[in-house]
Amino acid sequence: MPLRDVEGQDRALEALRRALVGQRLHHAYLFAGPEGVGKGLAAQGLAEALLCQRPQDDGDACGACGSCRRSAQRQHPDLHIVERRKKGKTDERERQIKIDQVRELQRSLGFKSFEGGRRVVLIFEPEKMNPATANALLKTLEEPGPDTHFALISAESHRLLPTVISRCQRVRFRPLDRALVARKLTELAELEPEAAHLLAGLAEGSIGKGLTLRGSALLEQREAIISRIDDPDGPRRVPQLLDYAEGLARPDRRAGLPLVFHLLRTWYRDLLLVHEGFGDDALVHRDLAERLRSRAPALSGPAVLERLTLLNATEAAIFDRNANARLSMESLVLRLAGAVEGSR
Repeated sequence: MPLRDVEGQDRALEALRRALVGQRLHHAYLFAGPEGVGKGLAAQGLAEALLCQRPQDDGDACGACGSCRRSAQRQHPDLHIVERRKKGKTDERERQIKIDQVRELQRSLGFKSFEGGRRVVLIFEPEKMNPATANALLKTLEEPGPDTHFALISAESHRLLPTVISRCQRVRFRPLDRALVARKLTELAELEPEAAHLLAGLAEGSIGKGLTLRGSALLEQREAIISRIDDPDGPRRVPQLLDYAEGLARPDRRAGLPLVFHLLRTWYRDLLLVHEGFGDDALVHRDLAERLRSRAPALSGPAVLERLTLLNATEAAIFDRNANARLSMESLVLRLAGAVEGSR
């Protein structure tokens, strides 16, 4: 995909085009930004532009020559891809990029390019390297071969080694405009405009996240989640709240738990906006605007912020520190519903 076909990232793409036209290319770029906003597509476009046999006047790839076609299919001999390997024949991937993958890359870059021109290395999720692997990559970034260009594509660049970041020129990719995400979801997922706009708000500027949410049952569960957890009558419904928390924490529902946290965060975020006097267009759950305005007087701004902090802390405890999911969710649900002291 040429750079011109990447939507919604004009500032980042313009910086790349200027570098291509002026032949002022850095040897290593860090494409940093949220998941699903076009970083990978832009990296692919940069690779095509660098390897293109008939580059355009603006530095972009022609998109039609043999090199462009092979690059688009990841079959160009001078295009090297480093990413987490798949587990067998499934779509599931290994947890980390392995050090032997970096060493294999180093061996490949030790030879001349196959077609006598540039070589491009795309590294997806470099934050998924352990320190030893990252340090091995650092050596390659410090001593790149002639006409060798790297693009590291990361949604969590803060997890990279500072020494790796310092060797790269950062290109920032921002969340996409909600209207653009809604339009793409309408096209790709064949959604009605109102549903697409809601998903776009939940996706927080990410087409990729929007498609993931479309494939989940989150929209169908939204009413139940909000009604049961953010419940003014929570103090009188403790047994039911505990049962619901236990259901959310079941092992077979663990994969969907981050979406529950995300949904609740957007709900409380909207409550904050209502407190600050924002209009309906600023809300993620704009179809529930009347309900949000009705709920807001019962929760002060500090109380909403307390719930947001609690959500983040509980999610981190479960997924980063392997806390007991059932106990954590029971505590969370009771406190969000104001059924224990200190949460009202």
